[in-house]
Amino acid sequence: MAPMNPSSEDAHFFSLVHARWVVGVLGMLIAVVGRDSLLGLILRQTRSEIASLVRDEEPDPAAAKAACYENN
Repeated sequence: MAPMNPSSEDAHFFSLVHARWVVGVLGMLIAVVGRDSLLGLILRQTRSEIASLVRDEEPDPAAAKAACYENN
């Protein structure tokens, strides 16, 4: 489980926005080279690994909803 308050060093090491962007770019590259090619397989695996990191780093939807009510 990822820490809820990452250190400043960790915050600069991984950018959730950039990771989402890379997932999208990899999807476009997969479409260009073909899903079933060897390069497509490598790109799909890479996209899967990065998407997994994105899922792990995203805030829990229930916690985000609760925080929304706290600000009202």
